[in-house]
Amino acid sequence: MKEEVSNSQSEHAIVTSKWIHRSKLVALVLVLLVGFVVMKYLKENGPVADREVPPRVIPVVNVIEAYSGTEQLVVNTQGRVEPARKTQTASEVQGRVVVVSPKFEAGGVFDEDEVLLEVDGADYVAGLASARSSLADAQLLLVQEEARSEQAKRDWQKLGRGEPSDLVIRKPQIESARAHVEAAQAAMEKAKRDLKRTKLRAPYHCRVEATYTDLGSYVMTGARLADLYSVDAFEARVPITLEELGYLDEDEIVGSSVIIKASLGGEIRRWQGSVIRNESQVDQQTMTIYLVVSINAADDEGVYRLPPLGLFVEAEIQGRKIDQVIKLPRSALRADNTLLTVNGDNELDIVTVTPARTLAKSVLISAGIEDGVRVIISPMETPVPGMGLSIQE
Repeated sequence: MKEEVSNSQSEHAIVTSKWIHRSKLVALVLVLLVGFVVMKYLKENGPVADREVPPRVIPVVNVIEAYSGTEQLVVNTQGRVEPARKTQTASEVQGRVVVVSPKFEAGGVFDEDEVLLEVDGADYVAGLASARSSLADAQLLLVQEEARSEQAKRDWQKLGRGEPSDLVIRKPQIESARAHVEAAQAAMEKAKRDLKRTKLRAPYHCRVEATYTDLGSYVMTGARLADLYSVDAFEARVPITLEELGYLDEDEIVGSSVIIKASLGGEIRRWQGSVIRNESQVDQQTMTIYLVVSINAADDEGVYRLPPLGLFVEAEIQGRKIDQVIKLPRSALRADNTLLTVNGDNELDIVTVTPARTLAKSVLISAGIEDGVRVIISPMETPVPGMGLSIQE
């Protein structure tokens, strides 16, 4: 009896499970059917969006017309101002320094032949007097020997014994006396020079860089006294790369005009100059050649307007002229040596060109573009050949 009840309950559970499964399936079908009906209704009766073609965007560009001409090349470089002449003075005599100029110190300026200092010359005055005495004695001896020679000639003529010998007419004695006179004259000239050298004079218009002696010091011959440099002649030694050397006229490098510039007190100062020397030797470390530029001073009532010594300056060296080149802004040239141009239909063209020289703000084009072509100088993100353009007036 219990087994029959158990089987009946099991069959009931199975029936109930099948009914629940069928109910879920029917519910899912109903949901899908309702969703399909709603979607179809919305599709047929929903709002319709207006279909419009988006407006065509035409880039606006700035252009310039390209024309060829002759351009003066300029080579830019830098250097430091140095004196054209620099001298280390030394004493040519020995003695005690007895006179020193008040300007004999670093920064003092002396005119040419002005006395810087003086060494005690008492011994050299005495030496000059002694040399004069020796010269007078030698001249007296020469006169005496010449007189004896004349007397010997007259005596020999009275005897009438042929031609007299050189020794008889005292010819060797006269030559010796003349040599003594010449030696005495040279000694006196040396004494004069030594006395003159007791005063150290400026060799040119100069400024004192450093001094090595003072009043009361005893100096020996060859002792270093001061370092001097010129104040009216400055120059700058500037490097030129091998590429930039090609922009200069090799036959006329010396004498080329140069503009020297420097900033002083927030103001740009300019001086005229010229190339005076070409060292003509390549520096193996930097692969450059050095030129020496003379800086011209503007003389205003005796005051020389020159840049300060040691100042770092910029130099613009005038180079050669090149014909049939087009000068454009540097921004117009692209990295692949192409230009963006506008044709007669206001469409974009990309042309390949040959740059002759590229500068910081401009570029010189030697080939690849004709006169009158409109070149785009404003930036473009994605240039496409043939795209329409609007020209900015």
